[in-house]
Amino acid sequence: MSDTVTTARRWNSFVCPGCRCVFRVPQDHDGTGVVCPACRIMLRLPGPDDELPPLMSQPVAEAGPVEVEEYDEETGSDEAVAAVRSDRNFIAILAVAAVVLVGMVAWWMAPEKKPPAAIAESGEVPKPSATGTTPSATAPGPGGVTVEAPKPLLIEIESTVKTFLEARTREEALAVVFDPAATSAKWDGWLAGEAYKAPGFQGLVGEPVTAGTGEGAVSTVEVRTGDFKVREINLVKHDGHQRVDWDSWAAWSEMSWEEFRTKKPTEPVLFRVQLSVVEYFNFDFRDDREWSCYRLDSQDGLEFFYGYVPRTGALDQRVRPADPGAKVKWTLKLKFPPKATRDNQVLIDSVVSEGWVAKKPEN
Repeated sequence: MSDTVTTARRWNSFVCPGCRCVFRVPQDHDGTGVVCPACRIMLRLPGPDDELPPLMSQPVAEAGPVEVEEYDEETGSDEAVAAVRSDRNFIAILAVAAVVLVGMVAWWMAPEKKPPAAIAESGEVPKPSATGTTPSATAPGPGGVTVEAPKPLLIEIESTVKTFLEARTREEALAVVFDPAATSAKWDGWLAGEAYKAPGFQGLVGEPVTAGTGEGAVSTVEVRTGDFKVREINLVKHDGHQRVDWDSWAAWSEMSWEEFRTKKPTEPVLFRVQLSVVEYFNFDFRDDREWSCYRLDSQDGLEFFYGYVPRTGALDQRVRPADPGAKVKWTLKLKFPPKATRDNQVLIDSVVSEGWVAKKPEN
C-alpha cells in the first residue's frame, strides 16, 4: 500500500461520570486528560496499564490542546444514544408523575362547601360564641372536613318566606306577617270576595339586602313564586324574628284604584305606586311652567294616574328620580283637585315613605 494512504482512525466510547454524557476518544490518545463536551469538566482517562477511575483535573484553560470529537446523538453509537434517551425519558416521566400527584393531593384536601339550606337541614348550625355572635367562618364538619358556616339571617328569611307563600289558609300566612291583626282587617277587602290562593314558592333569587339594625330593620329579597314569576318581598325584624311585610307584598292602598277614580276624594288617600317621569299637560293641569307631571302605576301595571306637584318645589325635588327613565316605588298620599274634570289626573299630596314599606309606629 502507498505511504500516502492513512490508516482509518479507531475510537473508544467513554461515559462522563458527572453528567453521564457518552462521547468518543481516539484509541491513540495519550491519556493525559480530556474535556467532557457536555459539562466541560476535565477528565483524566486511564492508560493501558492504569486502572484508576476517572478524576477531575484542572480547568480547560490550563490544559493543553486535546483532539476530541464532540458527541452527537445522530453519529454516536446505538448504545450511547439509547442510554441518553433512556435517562431523558425517565426524568420526564418523574416530572409528570409529580405534577399529577400534587394536583390530586390539593383536590383531596380542598374543603367541601355546602349550600346554606343543606347545612340547615343537616343541623350543622354553629352555636353562638361567648360574645353572643354566630361565627361566619368555616367550621369542622363530618370526617374533619371544613364546611362553610351557614348564614342565620338568610336561613330564617327563606324559612319565613316559604311558610308565607305556601300557606294553605289565610290564618297560616298571618302567623308569619308583621302586625297580623291589622293585616287581617285589610285582607278581606284586598281579596274582594275571591278565595285565597297561595302564590307558591320556588326559591329565593339572590341574597337579601338589609337596611337598618335591630328591631324594625327591613330585609328585601327577590323570590320566585309558584308560577315562576320573580317578585320582591320585604321582611321586618319584630320581637327578634323576621316577619313578612304584607302591605308591601300586596301593594295595599286605602282605596281601590277603581273606587278612588269613581269617588274623586279631595282628602288624601294612601297609595303604593310606581312613579316615573312623563310630560302630560292637559285639562286641569295645562301649564307645564307651574306643574311637574309623573305617571303613577299600580303593582300589576293595569291601572295608572297622572300625578302633579308644583314644579321645582320641595316635593317635586324629593320624588323626582335621579334617572329620568327609572320607575321608582313610593308610598304616597293622593287626592283630586276640587271640581276635578278628569278621573285620571290627581295631586300628589305628600310622601308616606320611600318604597312600599311604610314607617311603623313606635311601640
